[in-house]
Amino acid sequence: IASGVTVNDEVINVFNDMKVRKSSTQEEIKKTKKAVLFCLSDDKRQIIVEEAKQILGS
Repeated sequence: IASGVTVNDEVINVFNDMKVRKSSTQEEIKKTKKAVLFCLSDDKRQIIVEEAKQILGS
């Protein structure tokens, strides 16, 4: 059963960046995301990144 909810392109990009750790320097590692929360958009039609809910690498 299809729900009609789509995934925002930013969600896919963030997920792929987290999945493939390209970082090599200590500064780049600090900028990578360890965890990101996703939510539904206001119109409940898209999964989006909840910008204020990201945990960066240490």
